[in-house]
Amino acid sequence: MSEAKILGESFLALLHRHIINIMCFDSGPAALSANNGKRAVYNFSAFIVEVGGAWIAISAGHIFSQLKMAVEHGAKLSEWHIDDSIVSTQPEPPYPIALDIDQDVHYIYNEIPGMDYAYIKINSLAREALSRQGICAVPQSIWGADDIGNFSMWLLIGTPTKFSHLVEGDSFEKNHATIQIDRVYDAPSGLVDTEFERLYAKIYFSSVMGQEDGFDIGGMSGGPIFGLRPSTDKTPYEYRLIGIQSSWNSKDHVAICAAYPYLMAIASLLGDA
Repeated sequence: MSEAKILGESFLALLHRHIINIMCFDSGPAALSANNGKRAVYNFSAFIVEVGGAWIAISAGHIFSQLKMAVEHGAKLSEWHIDDSIVSTQPEPPYPIALDIDQDVHYIYNEIPGMDYAYIKINSLAREALSRQGICAVPQSIWGADDIGNFSMWLLIGTPTKFSHLVEGDSFEKNHATIQIDRVYDAPSGLVDTEFERLYAKIYFSSVMGQEDGFDIGGMSGGPIFGLRPSTDKTPYEYRLIGIQSSWNSKDHVAICAAYPYLMAIASLLGDA
């Protein structure tokens, strides 16, 4: 394990200001039956990146692939929202957005086995609202270099379903998690090498207070992995966006899709738009 660090709330706030949740409701028959007549509430980890002057929300492609499959089997998705509560001690209600998963979500899932990417463009009104709440996009200066070997301490950030209470009609409760992970170079037990080369890392649950025995990280898919290294006088650490959490082995390791090549591809695509 890389050396543990006490990062402090002020530094973690620099990372958390990039984090959002994407939410929606499901009023399909299966959802109503499973929730005593209430709509199911879905919550996904995501984060905001600036590419070519545009703001985009990044998450995992398999989330939207599974949602489209659910729709094909009767799910009825509506009332999409962005929740920015991680950055505020007095958060506003989730911000409503118009979202059509067929038209507005650009995702890749297993087009080449192992690929697991998605992005959504954020319109100007949503961008202004998120900015007022303290959300900042990851700028190209933090994602636009392929030098992850210089950033040896990695952190995974997201919103585990286990630590959330999401019931229609109740007050929503969420607890975000920031977990230290260490890169490993061979596919861990329960994960396999894929045609699209992924990154792997071991989870150190002991880095989360009170969770030394581990917990289900389901719901953290789509969350970012940041790498840290000692930096300047301005902040205790320089940080780099490493990747997007894709899957885990339900035990102690995660598979990660690298951020740099994907964001460079989006930059090229948006530049041609």
